[in-house]
Amino acid sequence: MKLSTTFILAPLFFAIFFSSMPSAKAQEFQYPDRYTIVQDLLSLKDDAIEMQIFPPLLSDTSTIFQMPAVVPGTYKLHNYGLFIRDFLALNSQGDTLPVSRLGLNSWQISKANELYLIKYKVEDSFDAEDGKHIFPPSGSSNEQGAFLLNQFAYIGYLIGYDDLDFHLKIHHPKDFYGAGAWTGERTDSLDSFVFSNYFDLHDNPFLYSPADTISISLGQTLVELAVFSPNKKLRADSTMQAVREVLEASALYLGGNLPVDKYSILIYCEQDMEGQLSYGALEHHRSTVLYMPEMMGKDLYQSIRDIVAHEFLHIITPLGIHSEYIADFDFADPKMSQHLWLYEGVTEYNSHLVQVRDSLYDLEEFLLVMRDKFLNNDQYEQVPLTVASEYTLDLYPDNYLNFYDGGAIAAMALDLYLIEQTKGEMRLVDLLKKMQSQFPADTFFVDDDLFKIMANNSLPELEEFMVRHFKAGEAFPWESLFSTVGIEYLETGVAYGWSLGCDEFSFDLEQGRFIIASEEGIDAFGEDLGLELLDQIVSINGDTLAIYNFQDILEKFQDDTRAGDEIEMVIARPKKKEGFKMKVLKAKAMQIEYEESHQIRLNPQTEEWMIKNRQFWLNQ
Repeated sequence: MKLSTTFILAPLFFAIFFSSMPSAKAQEFQYPDRYTIVQDLLSLKDDAIEMQIFPPLLSDTSTIFQMPAVVPGTYKLHNYGLFIRDFLALNSQGDTLPVSRLGLNSWQISKANELYLIKYKVEDSFDAEDGKHIFPPSGSSNEQGAFLLNQFAYIGYLIGYDDLDFHLKIHHPKDFYGAGAWTGERTDSLDSFVFSNYFDLHDNPFLYSPADTISISLGQTLVELAVFSPNKKLRADSTMQAVREVLEASALYLGGNLPVDKYSILIYCEQDMEGQLSYGALEHHRSTVLYMPEMMGKDLYQSIRDIVAHEFLHIITPLGIHSEYIADFDFADPKMSQHLWLYEGVTEYNSHLVQVRDSLYDLEEFLLVMRDKFLNNDQYEQVPLTVASEYTLDLYPDNYLNFYDGGAIAAMALDLYLIEQTKGEMRLVDLLKKMQSQFPADTFFVDDDLFKIMANNSLPELEEFMVRHFKAGEAFPWESLFSTVGIEYLETGVAYGWSLGCDEFSFDLEQGRFIIASEEGIDAFGEDLGLELLDQIVSINGDTLAIYNFQDILEKFQDDTRAGDEIEMVIARPKKKEGFKMKVLKAKAMQIEYEESHQIRLNPQTEEWMIKNRQFWLNQ
């Protein structure tokens, strides 16, 4: 009789219990050792979506909910808590618990032993007001057409409880597909994923939009490419055609076997970038997110190809080889490694090296790419690489981008030094492979020990080279290093080229045009044209000039111009009150002599051993 009574009353008890719970898409149990997260894309309103987090059962009287201040791969304070609003902590009866905000990214919750549900709304970063702008590939987008879900922008954790399982449920429109590398259970409107800790959760973005995906196999790895392009100017199939060769070249460079079974390339195209120049990508262990302008043509595909090569090769560093500061990343108050030159510089260098080694670049193109990095490096404060890295968040934030230039040429110097000292027996990639064997992805090296570790895996004298040039900031011996591979380097030299009429330009972000920035910079050809201060260049010989094609048009102008040619330049001249007047200026082409920094060219008197070293280096 007692057993029968219990059987009859049990359903009634659960019905009463559930009826008092906060409403949700589906009522959730609370588990002692895991999070359950409901991410409702269908709740989109005013560029915000609702998040529900059912935390583990707590015995504490107080707990702190934390959103990331920084995430790996960005090295800049983004403060994702800025995008959180309407934050509530509730008990199982639906009553609110006391909450106090401790800072930009954290909330203290009292009566934590009663905590059942954390609710809040997340505004996307793409439409953020001034003062909240962050690097778009590490941001978030909540739009009717697409959701870019970098989960660290949506989901936080309770301090001290970030190593528990995170069970994520994503409610989405029925015609949307969630591209991403992490596997889970999917239906036409609800996808479910299980992550073993917060790091895995933050490290696996998704792009939810109407499906435009394509996949290829690289060895045993499936590579998925997904595109959101509002006006369909970019498609997954044509984009994969553009990047397939560089993916194959990168896989070959890494030895053919990749450390993941699936890798996703998620491309979000912005229709109107409103003068933004900060497009690019953010790497993850199994994927990369690209934020690109929506435009057509080879310039975009070349940019995507270069970026994909860079992000894909992050598989080596820091997703593979990394120090303790990456392995145990502090999302709230991170300590920076001394070795951004390794994580970004080596990766950037390798992204171009694989292309020249696989004949996607010729030798001249590769040297021009690296020369541009010398020139860009000159624009930055010359700080030792380890110092700029360790203090990138506070003392040297403006030097961060130089790791893609100064860091890349430093990686080239290291490569050439190894080739020189081993007489063509060892390259940088050989050293990296040895270090990968010593430090697989689930281990780490001690930050202060890296140079000694590198020397132990190559040459004893390498440690001194690294300390002198990477830590103390001593200039690299470029003439000596390049001569080893039959290349001549001059820090400054004389060059000849066709004048553009001025050698000092600025850029108008609103109009998207280059501006004549100095009267003193207008040369004789500029005077023949009739250029004036503040004129804005619209086109040269019929080619419209923009920030993304400036280099290509300049190279075409230099290559195609001949003595006696008439040059036509369309300019926009500011009116006295407002607006511009379009003018067509013409003059005979004029060649000028100028001083050129960082000349890099083949040495005509190259010896056989130098050619052999160059073949070993570039496969050309």
